Amino acid sequence: MAASKTDFTLVLGVDKSHVQKLRLVLPTWLKHKPSLFERPLLVFYDRDMQLRDVDRVFSEYDIAPEYQVWPPEPVEYFGHENSKWFNPQRIKMLSGFVHVPAYRVTTGYWMKLDLDVVATGRDDWIDPDWFNGDSVIISHPWSYTKPPNQMEQLDLWVYKNQDKLGVLAKAFPLNLSPTPGANSLSHKRIISWCSFYNTNFTWLCSSFAKDTEGECKLPVPSQDGFVWYVAKRLGFGINRTNMKSLGWSHQSSVKNIKAEAEKAMNG
Repeated sequence: MAASKTDFTLVLGVDKSHVQKLRLVLPTWLKHKPSLFERPLLVFYDRDMQLRDVDRVFSEYDIAPEYQVWPPEPVEYFGHENSKWFNPQRIKMLSGFVHVPAYRVTTGYWMKLDLDVVATGRDDWIDPDWFNGDSVIISHPWSYTKPPNQMEQLDLWVYKNQDKLGVLAKAFPLNLSPTPGANSLSHKRIISWCSFYNTNFTWLCSSFAKDTEGECKLPVPSQDGFVWYVAKRLGFGINRTNMKSLGWSHQSSVKNIKAEAEKAMNG
Protein backbone atom coordinates (compact mmCIF):
# COMPACT_ATOMS: atom_id res chain seq x y z
CA MET A 1 0.00 0.00 0.00
CA ALA A 2 1.46 3.34 -1.02
CA ALA A 3 2.13 5.97 1.61
CA SER A 4 -0.31 8.89 1.64
CA LYS A 5 0.79 12.49 1.30
CA THR A 6 0.34 13.04 5.03
CA ASP A 7 2.32 10.07 6.29
CA PHE A 8 5.09 12.41 7.39
CA THR A 9 5.84 16.08 7.98
CA LEU A 10 9.06 17.69 6.76
CA VAL A 11 10.70 19.60 9.64
CA LEU A 12 13.49 22.12 9.08
CA GLY A 13 15.43 24.20 11.60
CA VAL A 14 16.83 27.54 10.40
CA ASP A 15 18.90 30.08 12.29
CA LYS A 16 20.76 33.12 11.02
CA SER A 17 23.87 31.18 10.02
CA HIS A 18 21.87 28.69 7.93
CA VAL A 19 19.77 30.99 5.73
CA GLN A 20 22.50 31.01 3.07
CA LYS A 21 22.60 27.21 3.06
CA LEU A 22 18.82 27.06 2.70
CA ARG A 23 19.04 29.26 -0.39
CA LEU A 24 21.56 26.87 -1.94
CA VAL A 25 19.90 23.53 -1.19
CA LEU A 26 16.19 24.34 -1.55
CA PRO A 27 16.28 24.50 -5.39
CA THR A 28 17.90 21.04 -5.48
CA TRP A 29 15.16 19.61 -3.26
CA LEU A 30 12.49 21.09 -5.51
CA LYS A 31 14.15 19.75 -8.66
CA HIS A 32 15.06 16.23 -7.54
CA LYS A 33 12.61 15.51 -4.68
CA PRO A 34 9.55 17.67 -5.45
CA SER A 35 7.10 15.31 -3.73
CA LEU A 36 8.56 16.40 -0.39
CA PHE A 37 6.58 19.61 -0.78
CA GLU A 38 3.32 17.73 -1.14
CA ARG A 39 3.74 16.97 2.56
CA PRO A 40 3.20 19.36 5.47
CA LEU A 41 6.22 21.59 6.09
CA LEU A 42 7.10 22.83 9.58
CA VAL A 43 9.99 25.28 9.96
CA PHE A 44 11.31 26.42 13.33
CA TYR A 45 13.52 29.46 13.45
CA ASP A 46 15.80 31.24 15.89
CA ARG A 47 14.02 33.81 18.04
CA ASP A 48 17.04 36.11 17.60
CA MET A 49 16.58 36.50 13.86
CA GLN A 50 13.88 38.03 11.72
CA LEU A 51 11.24 35.64 10.45
CA ARG A 52 11.13 37.55 7.17
CA ASP A 53 14.70 36.39 6.36
CA VAL A 54 13.52 32.78 6.38
CA ASP A 55 10.13 33.41 4.81
CA ARG A 56 11.66 35.36 1.93
CA VAL A 57 13.54 32.24 0.77
CA PHE A 58 10.40 30.09 0.70
CA SER A 59 8.27 32.86 -0.83
CA GLU A 60 10.55 32.92 -3.86
CA TYR A 61 9.27 29.42 -4.64
CA ASP A 62 5.65 29.97 -3.52
CA ILE A 63 6.14 27.71 -0.50
CA ALA A 64 4.17 28.55 2.64
CA PRO A 65 5.46 26.61 5.67
CA GLU A 66 3.97 26.49 9.12
CA TYR A 67 6.38 28.39 11.38
CA GLN A 68 7.40 27.92 15.00
CA VAL A 69 9.73 30.23 16.92
CA TRP A 70 12.30 28.30 18.95
CA PRO A 71 12.76 28.47 21.86
CA PRO A 72 9.46 30.03 22.94
CA GLU A 73 11.16 31.87 25.80
CA PRO A 74 14.77 32.69 26.80
CA VAL A 75 16.67 29.59 27.91
CA GLU A 76 20.15 29.33 29.40
CA TYR A 77 21.89 26.48 27.57
CA PHE A 78 24.95 24.77 28.97
CA GLY A 79 28.15 24.88 26.95
CA HIS A 80 30.83 27.20 25.63
CA GLU A 81 30.90 29.23 22.42
CA ASN A 82 34.39 28.00 21.50
CA SER A 83 33.50 24.31 21.77
CA LYS A 84 32.14 22.50 18.72
CA TRP A 85 30.06 20.02 20.69
CA PHE A 86 28.89 22.34 23.45
CA ASN A 87 28.22 25.54 21.50
CA PRO A 88 24.96 26.92 22.98
CA GLN A 89 23.53 27.94 19.59
CA ARG A 90 24.12 24.45 18.20
CA ILE A 91 22.54 22.87 21.28
CA LYS A 92 19.53 25.18 21.05
CA MET A 93 18.76 24.27 17.44
CA LEU A 94 19.36 20.55 17.96
CA SER A 95 16.98 20.52 20.91
CA GLY A 96 14.34 21.97 18.61
CA PHE A 97 14.44 18.77 16.55
CA VAL A 98 13.12 16.90 19.59
CA HIS A 99 10.73 19.31 21.27
CA VAL A 100 9.19 21.11 18.26
CA PRO A 101 7.97 18.04 16.31
CA ALA A 102 6.88 16.35 19.55
CA TYR A 103 4.17 18.96 20.03
CA ARG A 104 3.58 20.47 16.58
CA VAL A 105 3.63 17.51 14.17
CA THR A 106 0.25 15.84 13.61
CA THR A 107 1.33 13.11 11.16
CA GLY A 108 2.48 9.68 12.31
CA TYR A 109 6.07 10.34 11.25
CA TRP A 110 8.22 13.37 10.52
CA MET A 111 11.39 13.92 8.51
CA LYS A 112 14.49 15.85 9.58
CA LEU A 113 16.49 17.29 6.70
CA ASP A 114 19.57 19.36 7.43
CA LEU A 115 20.41 22.46 5.43
CA ASP A 116 23.79 21.12 4.33
CA VAL A 117 22.16 18.30 2.34
CA VAL A 118 21.86 18.51 -1.45
CA ALA A 119 19.27 16.50 -3.37
CA THR A 120 20.29 14.40 -6.38
CA GLY A 121 18.83 11.38 -8.14
CA ARG A 122 15.16 10.45 -8.47
CA ASP A 123 12.05 11.35 -6.51
CA ASP A 124 10.83 7.78 -5.90
CA TRP A 125 13.24 7.17 -3.03
CA ILE A 126 10.93 6.67 -0.04
CA ASP A 127 10.01 3.11 0.93
CA PRO A 128 6.38 3.04 2.23
CA ASP A 129 7.30 0.05 4.40
CA TRP A 130 9.41 2.39 6.55
CA PHE A 131 6.16 3.67 8.05
CA ASN A 132 4.39 0.32 8.33
CA GLY A 133 6.94 -1.53 10.47
CA ASP A 134 8.19 -1.22 14.02
CA SER A 135 11.02 1.25 13.36
CA VAL A 136 10.80 4.49 15.31
CA ILE A 137 13.93 5.84 13.56
CA ILE A 138 14.90 5.55 9.88
CA SER A 139 18.26 7.20 9.30
CA HIS A 140 21.67 7.05 7.66
CA PRO A 141 24.10 4.65 9.40
CA TRP A 142 27.01 5.96 11.43
CA SER A 143 29.86 4.24 13.26
CA TYR A 144 30.95 6.42 16.17
CA THR A 145 29.89 8.95 18.81
CA LYS A 146 31.67 12.14 19.85
CA PRO A 147 32.35 13.21 22.56
CA PRO A 148 33.37 9.64 23.45
CA ASN A 149 31.66 9.62 26.87
CA GLN A 150 28.21 10.65 25.61
CA MET A 151 26.59 7.24 26.03
CA GLU A 152 28.11 6.91 29.50
CA GLN A 153 26.64 10.31 30.32
CA LEU A 154 23.21 9.15 29.19
CA ASP A 155 23.42 6.01 31.33
CA LEU A 156 24.34 8.26 34.27
CA TRP A 157 21.49 10.66 33.44
CA VAL A 158 18.97 7.81 33.64
CA TYR A 159 20.49 6.52 36.88
CA LYS A 160 20.28 9.95 38.51
CA ASN A 161 16.68 10.45 37.38
CA GLN A 162 15.19 7.00 37.97
CA ASP A 163 12.15 8.41 39.74
CA LYS A 164 11.26 10.60 36.73
CA LEU A 165 12.08 8.33 33.78
CA GLY A 166 9.79 5.38 34.45
CA VAL A 167 9.99 2.83 31.64
CA LEU A 168 13.39 4.11 30.49
CA ALA A 169 14.88 3.61 33.95
CA LYS A 170 13.49 0.07 34.11
CA ALA A 171 15.30 -0.90 30.90
CA PHE A 172 18.91 -2.05 31.05
CA PRO A 173 21.66 0.58 30.56
CA LEU A 174 23.65 0.37 27.35
CA ASN A 175 27.04 0.31 29.10
CA LEU A 176 28.83 1.67 26.04
CA SER A 177 32.28 2.90 27.04
CA PRO A 178 35.08 4.13 24.76
CA THR A 179 38.55 2.66 24.68
CA PRO A 180 40.67 4.57 27.22
CA GLY A 181 42.26 7.56 25.52
CA ALA A 182 40.09 7.33 22.38
CA ASN A 183 38.55 10.51 21.00
CA SER A 184 35.37 8.69 19.92
CA LEU A 185 33.22 5.71 20.84
CA SER A 186 33.02 3.13 18.05
CA HIS A 187 29.59 1.49 17.70
CA LYS A 188 26.69 1.10 15.27
CA ARG A 189 24.37 4.10 15.47
CA ILE A 190 22.80 6.70 13.18
CA ILE A 191 23.54 10.19 11.92
CA SER A 192 20.50 12.36 11.36
CA TRP A 193 21.09 14.69 8.41
CA CYS A 194 18.33 12.87 6.51
CA SER A 195 16.10 10.90 8.85
CA PHE A 196 12.55 9.95 9.81
CA TYR A 197 11.02 9.53 13.27
CA ASN A 198 7.83 8.14 14.71
CA THR A 199 6.05 11.15 16.20
CA ASN A 200 4.78 9.33 19.31
CA PHE A 201 8.33 8.16 19.98
CA THR A 202 9.56 11.75 19.59
CA TRP A 203 6.97 12.89 22.12
CA LEU A 204 8.31 10.25 24.53
CA CYS A 205 11.88 11.50 24.07
CA SER A 206 10.73 15.08 24.58
CA SER A 207 8.87 14.19 27.76
CA PHE A 208 11.94 12.44 29.20
CA ALA A 209 14.07 15.52 28.55
CA LYS A 210 11.50 17.97 29.89
CA ASP A 211 10.98 15.94 33.06
CA THR A 212 14.70 16.03 33.87
CA GLU A 213 16.26 19.05 32.13
CA GLY A 214 13.37 21.50 32.01
CA GLU A 215 11.67 23.06 29.02
CA CYS A 216 13.60 23.16 25.72
CA LYS A 217 16.73 21.27 26.78
CA LEU A 218 18.34 17.85 26.17
CA PRO A 219 20.44 15.78 28.59
CA VAL A 220 23.35 15.74 26.10
CA PRO A 221 24.25 18.16 23.27
CA SER A 222 23.13 15.79 20.50
CA GLN A 223 19.68 15.21 19.03
CA ASP A 224 20.50 12.00 17.18
CA GLY A 225 22.67 10.64 20.00
CA PHE A 226 19.87 11.21 22.49
CA VAL A 227 17.01 9.70 20.45
CA TRP A 228 19.16 6.77 19.31
CA TYR A 229 20.00 6.05 22.95
CA VAL A 230 16.34 6.10 24.00
CA ALA A 231 15.29 3.84 21.12
CA LYS A 232 18.15 1.42 21.72
CA ARG A 233 17.63 1.21 25.47
CA LEU A 234 13.88 0.61 25.07
CA GLY A 235 14.40 -1.99 22.33
CA PHE A 236 12.55 -0.05 19.63
CA GLY A 237 13.26 -0.66 15.95
CA ILE A 238 16.02 1.39 14.31
CA ASN A 239 16.32 1.24 10.51
CA ARG A 240 19.81 2.22 9.32
CA THR A 241 19.27 3.10 5.65
CA ASN A 242 21.95 4.49 3.33
CA MET A 243 20.48 7.88 2.36
CA LYS A 244 23.39 8.66 0.04
CA SER A 245 22.34 5.77 -2.18
CA LEU A 246 18.83 7.27 -2.33
CA GLY A 247 19.92 10.58 -3.81
CA TRP A 248 21.16 12.76 -0.96
CA SER A 249 24.60 14.36 -0.65
CA HIS A 250 25.73 15.61 2.76
CA GLN A 251 28.35 18.38 2.61
CA SER A 252 30.60 19.91 5.24
CA SER A 253 31.03 23.55 4.18
CA VAL A 254 29.24 26.32 2.30
CA LYS A 255 31.84 26.02 -0.45
CA ASN A 256 31.14 22.31 -0.89
CA ILE A 257 27.37 22.81 -0.66
CA LYS A 258 27.51 25.44 -3.40
CA ALA A 259 29.61 23.24 -5.69
CA GLU A 260 27.40 20.18 -5.15
CA ALA A 261 24.22 22.22 -5.59
CA GLU A 262 25.46 23.65 -8.88
CA LYS A 263 26.24 20.15 -10.08
CA ALA A 264 22.79 18.93 -9.02
CA MET A 265 21.00 21.78 -10.77
CA ASN A 266 22.96 21.32 -13.99
CA GLY A 267 22.77 17.53 -14.00
